[in-house]
Amino acid sequence: MSHRINEAVVLAAGEGRRLRPLTTFQPKPMLPVANRPVVEYVLDSLFECGIEHVVVVVGYRSERIQTHLSARYPDANIDFVRQDSRLGSGHALLQAEGYVGDEFVVCNGDNVIDADIVSKVLERFSVTDSVATLAVASSDTPEEYGVVVEHDGRISDIDEHGAESGYLVNAGVYVFDSSVFDALRRTPSYDGETRLPDVIHYLDGYVSSVTVNGGWLDPSHPWGLLSVTETLLARLDSSSISDSARIHDLAVLEHPVVIGDDCNVGPGAVIGAGSCLQNNVVVGANSVVERSILSTDAHVDAGAILRDSVVGPGAKIGDGVVSPGGRADVILEGRLYTDRQLGSIVGDRAVVGANVTLSPGSRVGAEAVVGAGTVLHGDVRERVEVTH
Repeated sequence: MSHRINEAVVLAAGEGRRLRPLTTFQPKPMLPVANRPVVEYVLDSLFECGIEHVVVVVGYRSERIQTHLSARYPDANIDFVRQDSRLGSGHALLQAEGYVGDEFVVCNGDNVIDADIVSKVLERFSVTDSVATLAVASSDTPEEYGVVVEHDGRISDIDEHGAESGYLVNAGVYVFDSSVFDALRRTPSYDGETRLPDVIHYLDGYVSSVTVNGGWLDPSHPWGLLSVTETLLARLDSSSISDSARIHDLAVLEHPVVIGDDCNVGPGAVIGAGSCLQNNVVVGANSVVERSILSTDAHVDAGAILRDSVVGPGAKIGDGVVSPGGRADVILEGRLYTDRQLGSIVGDRAVVGANVTLSPGSRVGAEAVVGAGTVLHGDVRERVEVTH
């Protein structure tokens, strides 16, 4: 390799339907883990590895990503390219053709990655005579990803439907040369989508891999948002509490937690380990928040109990609401996930009335209203009112 690779493409056009209602108004790459959008972890890792030019492919709710990244990285060389129709990750990469040169990194904008992964993939690419290198990781849930078939570091296949456990899976970080664009045009679509992993078959040359364990976290489901947040918080030496947050002397914080700007935690409230309060969050007196994410402008009244739960931006949780958390069977996008650790998910600007009980796995859609005293099982669609 005659030169150092300094360009990258970040695929951030997807919606994240399995994370609804949290993605009703914001795209999956913008969802917060440990109070930072997932896509920030990706860009920070790229910049740390010497990447100087990033092309971000946006689509669903694209203005959210563009506005945020432009403000967060004012001096960075970032181009935004639109994928107007959702035709898959391979099609998304094709939109970046003409924006990058001969060799470049490609990564998903909706997985948390660290710089170590990027540098390992770059290094492997530079010392092998391969047309592409891809990061692989071992996984207990390979059916969620593509199972990678490799021999001595050479990839022969990625089976999107593999289902055996403990196999290597595609971790979504690649280095390609520009031949990938022609190969993508030769790659057949599946269910109307051209998927990037399928291009491996159509590249002229061999594809190398590098195993990365740790440093790759995928918050693809509501319980994943919570577990990824917990993992990232565990890496902090201590809690991160904004100077402008007001924590009552009689409130209890169990470390590690992250508390953002202008939050207000009332007397007797308990913020348990693994919890994150974004900005301007109110937690009323004697409420208990354990291993939960409260998004910006969320308001929790007195005496509520929230465990393993995610509350969207601007949502209001009434006095005495109980979301006890625990194990639940959850159906997302027509697929059953059994025995997951999950409380409830409350969408943006939803209102949950006083003394409501939210059973494990229940979801309240954006801008929905759940009337006082209701015991909720299952889902409430967005902008619907439930009063029984």
